Amino acid sequence: MPPSTSRRRFLAALGTTATATLAGCSALTGSSDDPPAGSLRFENRHSVPHSIRVEVAGVGTAPGDGQGEVQGEPDPPVRESQRTLTATGAVDPEETALYERVFTAPVWYAVRFRLDGKRLEDGAGTVAFGPAPGDDERGSFLGAEVSETGEFTWVVTSTGNPGPFG
Repeated sequence: MPPSTSRRRFLAALGTTATATLAGCSALTGSSDDPPAGSLRFENRHSVPHSIRVEVAGVGTAPGDGQGEVQGEPDPPVRESQRTLTATGAVDPEETALYERVFTAPVWYAVRFRLDGKRLEDGAGTVAFGPAPGDDERGSFLGAEVSETGEFTWVVTSTGNPGPFG
């Protein structure tokens, strides 16, 4: 299914249950265009399929002191669907799935990842993520990657595409 359909389906599911299953949507691959700020990308370089889960644990006005923490209360308040966003995507071997404009509020998100239903140890699955453009006028998108050896990492990547913040 095209990305816009994926996004509509994703957001519709969030509105009713605050949980979305992203499995089964086709991936965007090989695009030279920058993904919009606030996008979510799951990439599996491993030889077996994996499920990647993302959960928003909180929102704030700035990164907090600890790994994956945020601080401050946004004003105006952030919609509940952005405060409690939860999604799981199944990614086949050597595939990438991109979901545009998932994070749409200009705040910092405390994000937690799980790989194949398991919590990642030692903070490896936690990140404070701010998608909105900063001082350099570039926004960001969030990626979750499984390496060739099956190890998980998260990646925050700058993008020249402001997405919902432009």
